[in-house]
Formats: sequence, structure tokens, C-alpha cells
Amino acid sequence: MRLSILVSISTLAMAAPALALNAAADNKAAQENFSQADGNEDGQLTKSEFRKFINANAADDIGRASMIKRFGAYDTAFGRVDANKDGLVTPKELAASQGK
Repeated sequence: MRLSILVSISTLAMAAPALALNAAADNKAAQENFSQADGNEDGQLTKSEFRKFINANAADDIGRASMIKRFGAYDTAFGRVDANKDGLVTPKELAASQGK
């Protein structure tokens, strides 16, 4: 029993750096997807730009984007991320929504 717990802990410890690298890679890819989706380059996404962003993230298997795309829940996701309800999503709002 004790040995299996130690093995599990050491396995998690070895996997942690790989998980961090994946998170960093996903974050970089999501930033690139945001820039590419931002057609007018104003640093914010409209609903149609947000849809492109979600589709790009789904293609890259980032976060919950595949689920949003599969269920067509773009408007619901947009509404949850658009914290100030101004009809635009900023990188700051996206980052804040990741904690939810």
C-alpha cells in the first residue's frame, strides 16, 4: 500500500512538468488563435470573431472549445466570457473566464 502511494506520488511529480509544458503550449496557441480571429486587429473579439477563435481552438484541442463547437454553444460561451456585456471579448475577459 505504502509503495503504491509513493509510486503514484512520484508519477505525478514526473508528469507535472509535462502538464505545465502542455498548458504553456496551449496558451501560446490560444493567443495565436485570438490574433488570427481578430479580423480588424482591435484586440477584441466580436461574436463572429469569437466563433472563429473557438473553431481554431477546437482544431488545436484547447480547453472546452471542442465541446462548445460540438453543441453549437457559441452564444452561451460568448455571454459567459463577456463579463462587462459590451458585446466584445478581450484577452483579459478570456483569462478571467478560465478560473470559472
